[in-house]
Amino acid sequence: MDDAFAKLEADYCPPLDPALLSAIVSDYDLSDANSVQNARETLDQLKESAVVEEAAGFDPSGTGAQEDGKTTEQRAESCPETGTSQTRETDLTSVSNGMSSLDLDNMVGEESGSVGNPEELEQLDEDTKVKLLQDLFGDKVTNFSIRHTLRKCNGRWQASMEELLNHVYFEEAEDSDGSGKIATKGIDAFAGDGTVRRGRKGKPKGKNVKGLDDRKATSLPTSPASHSPAPAGNRWKTASEDIEFVASRTRIATPTVSSVYYEKGASVPKTIGTLLKATMEESKAIVTDDEAVLSSARELGYEFPGIAPDYLAAIIRLTHPSTTAAHELAVALTTKPKDANGGGIKLLPHYAPPSLDEEVAWEPVAKTTRSAAAVRSPALDDPAASSRASAYASARATAYAQASAAHRKARSNRLMGGVAAYYGQVGREYAALSSQATAAAADDLASSQSSSAQLDLHGVDVLNAVRIAQNKVEEWWDGLGESRVNGRLGAEDRQMGYRIIVGLGRHSEGGKGKLGPAVSKVLREGGWKVENAGAAIVVKGKARR
Repeated sequence: MDDAFAKLEADYCPPLDPALLSAIVSDYDLSDANSVQNARETLDQLKESAVVEEAAGFDPSGTGAQEDGKTTEQRAESCPETGTSQTRETDLTSVSNGMSSLDLDNMVGEESGSVGNPEELEQLDEDTKVKLLQDLFGDKVTNFSIRHTLRKCNGRWQASMEELLNHVYFEEAEDSDGSGKIATKGIDAFAGDGTVRRGRKGKPKGKNVKGLDDRKATSLPTSPASHSPAPAGNRWKTASEDIEFVASRTRIATPTVSSVYYEKGASVPKTIGTLLKATMEESKAIVTDDEAVLSSARELGYEFPGIAPDYLAAIIRLTHPSTTAAHELAVALTTKPKDANGGGIKLLPHYAPPSLDEEVAWEPVAKTTRSAAAVRSPALDDPAASSRASAYASARATAYAQASAAHRKARSNRLMGGVAAYYGQVGREYAALSSQATAAAADDLASSQSSSAQLDLHGVDVLNAVRIAQNKVEEWWDGLGESRVNGRLGAEDRQMGYRIIVGLGRHSEGGKGKLGPAVSKVLREGGWKVENAGAAIVVKGKARR
């Protein structure tokens, strides 16, 4: 039965269409000789009519008769990867009539006079076909698109030209702003991408909302770099798309691509480069590039001169026979990766807090009688304490800044609340260490410039000055012993009092001192008799209650 159908197809196609032949033959039993003869009689009549129509130059499109002396061109079969059949010559005529900018009538006439009939065009080599198509379309179609389309259509010149005509027509229709723009029809018209949002009735003040961009109807290759950058989305989805992009074009297992992708910090160019290096190492001793691979690599190198020849050959081998995949890999390899951080929070290293037990312990002024030299710690000098205080203060400020940034991000990402709490705790720890170091530095400074009967608070902050003054006054009073209550023996010491130098405050903000009033207020509230002596405060002892 299959042999009988094949013979009928060989005898009647062309001029009959294979679909028409199949529809007619389905009504007959090809296993019966009489049925086959009846089918041949019917097909003979149709064949005779088809031959007469071709000889008469019948044009079923209604756009005009063909030129005399030219035979009807055969239909171009469907190109691979398109999923739709190629248009007939009548479709070509109708499309070319609408493209006045290409001036195809004159160009086709010139080519037909110099090249010949369509059969001769189909027998030309690839470079000649590319040159003819390049002359025909000019700068409206790139050389790469012409070669890609020609190879996709298995070298058929007529089919490639029809495909390129459709591409140019749709591209010009998309770019036009007038009424010639193609309207979406069929099921695509109900998609959300091409619709315009309607406002509510009765509210004329509503703003007009523009529809989204229409999708281009084209079968030519596209690369990720040719699209406008999309707003940042889900990182997991982006990583999945990147891995699928590389795996689908290199035919390498997805787990392998995923492993390399995350190893290279989620960078597509680095992932492709690593895979190309591995391919070159594996095929170094066993693969010899043929002339086709080298030719394709040279052609790809013209468009991407920054890629080394070895990498170009590796790209061609990985993506063979798809030239589209090779071009897209080259584009991705030369595209600068985006900054994925987006101004995120910088992690602050958390070191173990220094143990105060291992350092030289400092003590506030004790309430026992000791000399000024004994009060000062021999191993804790001002520069060391000041430097530690500055370092802790800087770390505290950094931690609080990170906590503030994390707190702002917690509004959109609840996980950042834990980050804010962590950095807040780190900031509090450094604040405590900074306060301790500052207090130690203040004690050293006050001890170095004071005596048993006088306390100099120059250079000490208000908070630590109040603390040191209280401790020093208590130490002085305890040191008087019996003189505190013996009127005659302790009168001289009590009359001299304990002198605290606080300064006039001329270098303070506003020229008004802050240290003297603060120390005087605290001492009076503590029950001490205080007298102001200009730049100093004199403590005369305990006030009577």
